[in-house]
Amino acid sequence: MELNQIIWGDDSAERDPNLFEYFVSSQPFKRLAEKTKSIVIGRKGSGKSALRTMLAETFEDQDNTHVITLSPKYNAIRTILNDEEINNEFGKEIFFQHTWLRQILLDSLCKIGDNAKGKYAEESLRFARDISLSLNRTSKDLVENIAEILSSIKIKAGSLGDLGLALEKELRAVAEVEALEHHLIQICNTNAKFVVMIDDLDLGWDNSETANNLLLGLLSATNHIAGLHKNIHTIIFLREDVYSILISKTQHSDKYRNVERLRWEKEELIQILVNRIAFNYSKAGESVPAHLFHAVFPEMVSTTYCDNWLTERTLSRPRELIQLSRYYTESVEGDAPNDTKLKDSESNYSSWKLDDLCSEYSNQYPGINEIMSYWKTKYFRHKYHLKRNEIEEMLFNIIADVTLNQPWFNKIVADANYTKFLEILYEIGFIGDFVLGGEGGSKTFYSHSERHEPRFEEVQIHPCFRKAVNTVDRIRHKSDNL
Repeated sequence: MELNQIIWGDDSAERDPNLFEYFVSSQPFKRLAEKTKSIVIGRKGSGKSALRTMLAETFEDQDNTHVITLSPKYNAIRTILNDEEINNEFGKEIFFQHTWLRQILLDSLCKIGDNAKGKYAEESLRFARDISLSLNRTSKDLVENIAEILSSIKIKAGSLGDLGLALEKELRAVAEVEALEHHLIQICNTNAKFVVMIDDLDLGWDNSETANNLLLGLLSATNHIAGLHKNIHTIIFLREDVYSILISKTQHSDKYRNVERLRWEKEELIQILVNRIAFNYSKAGESVPAHLFHAVFPEMVSTTYCDNWLTERTLSRPRELIQLSRYYTESVEGDAPNDTKLKDSESNYSSWKLDDLCSEYSNQYPGINEIMSYWKTKYFRHKYHLKRNEIEEMLFNIIADVTLNQPWFNKIVADANYTKFLEILYEIGFIGDFVLGGEGGSKTFYSHSERHEPRFEEVQIHPCFRKAVNTVDRIRHKSDNL
């Protein structure tokens, strides 16, 4: 088939109508389907939404199981975080815990009240049906629930602190938690099962105190719900960097350590491509080649095997591999793999990936894009492998030349803390820590691949960013030709 006719799928898994045709099952998927984990963490583009979509399908096929998906919209999160009263007086973890409790309990009762028959506890089922009818089959959204609780609590106190020791009791009362819990438990006792999945929590999140309390409240709420009944199971999907920040801000981090951390091996990433290639051949009515991968991709790119070349240019996330493949196949005319076109596509992909990185970390490190813009122009045709003194000189110039009035950057400037700067670049995946020699030979460690304490004696810019920041393999001197 013509390679430029290959459809690699929608970037958003929940909008991909063909996801079920080429989804790659994995150990994380199996563990989550068995309900052994309740928190999923992974970096942007690591496949969290695809997992959620497939898990929803799996759970919905199970008897007496009701699946509820909560995905707060960007505007809803921003409305909450921009509210002055919430920011100043009410935006504490315990307040958000009870708003999430109410949201999850109401959504669960609405779900069963809308479509359940008379096989469950009659009184509680009537209660659920009444809720479903009164709320027009769907619960109020998070903003409306918060507004209701806020309005009720303000009648009793000007701030949460005014409630003193009665704070939790009053919040449970205004959120109507007792009644909602009672009826949901009664329904669960008659063998109804609920799976509640919460995703898209990074939309609108800005790393502010209120934003973090909103998510810490969710963790507290789901931890509480897990103890209500064995037939209620929650799964939270969080970006890994957001999770790390939340864990650092709670005294109860031990409760949230049993997480499913999404990691992809090279073979799994390549299988994602193979499954999609097979789907395209079948959809086009063509016979499926014996060697699917090499029907589309060349065996070698220069002196590197193609599967290695591709995966080395990602941060081991499916979305990046699919995007690079898309840039490549859309540029190919004909049905034959083309290593030149693949190499040429790297430039556009690298620019896209750098923009994506800056977007991903725009809340933790506002203005990181300005640093990358400076890097591209100031260090044009610079080498990508740098010794400590070389990278520190580059960072010195950035600190001196880039005007960026952001707290994280101002602190680096004030302290002339090059190590902290390197740690940030390592954390976001822009650089890796090159370790020379040893029994296993030299190796570059990246934050996305494995646990490692970087020393930064030598560093390398990650391959997926090298084209975007205009690096070269090495600087040639006249003596090289002698």
